[in-house]
Amino acid sequence: MSLKNFIWRTLSVSLLSCIFASGPANAAMSSASLAKTTHEQSNGISYWMDSTFSNKKIHILQIDLTNPKISLRASTNNERGMTPSEFAAKSGALAVINGDFFDAYKKPIGLAIGEGQIWPGTADTKEWSFLACDDDNDCFIEPYNKVSAPNPNWTTVVGGWQILLDPDFEWKNENDLECADFCATQHPRTVIGLNDDRTILWLVVVEGRQGNLTGLSLANTTRVMKQLGATWALNLDGGGSSGLVLNGKLVNGRPFNEPFERRVSNCLGVVSRP
Repeated sequence: MSLKNFIWRTLSVSLLSCIFASGPANAAMSSASLAKTTHEQSNGISYWMDSTFSNKKIHILQIDLTNPKISLRASTNNERGMTPSEFAAKSGALAVINGDFFDAYKKPIGLAIGEGQIWPGTADTKEWSFLACDDDNDCFIEPYNKVSAPNPNWTTVVGGWQILLDPDFEWKNENDLECADFCATQHPRTVIGLNDDRTILWLVVVEGRQGNLTGLSLANTTRVMKQLGATWALNLDGGGSSGLVLNGKLVNGRPFNEPFERRVSNCLGVVSRP
């Protein structure tokens, strides 16, 4: 999603009185939301389709951060503008999702670090948050409304807007309505989350813009992350940018109006340690 379109959407002040016409915000919550059809991958990666909401396609990757055989790898500045599939092929990653929102030059908005190198011209701001990890898979998601200086131990940083969960904050329906279209409309989404002791990382992609197959609002995306057990959750770039690659294959369907993978600013991958 371009910076111009993102700002236009987030600054919209229209009241969306009928935005949930497709059903109440908590409609279709399934009692079997945690039921899994799990395909165990090597190195502590599990994949399944979440069923929190009926008639949705929500792809879940659960990463065991205590597994010594894997590490996290974000795109470097020299790798900007790749599709998730291209980045997976180049890096040899077991799994990849798209990362930051970006400007017209494919530069991430907010702080970005790949292989320990800060992207030129990127920095954290109060409006943005990020996932940061060191080489030991010690990861955290920056809390709501904070500004952090880069830590020299961080090897991987990808960011986004909006923070959905932290121990003192939860994105809710009223936040959707204040934000308007970008938040309240059911869009494809890419989200990351951490559990309480930060030993589990979730990579989540919600499909949408495929006829009757719609995405989720941010409030409902927050519900999915809470069902998974996340204490922290962050919304990354979504819409046509959303992509999840597993074992070299794109697993999510594409929007009807954009059938091919979008070239994005950066990606987040799970790679095998040498």
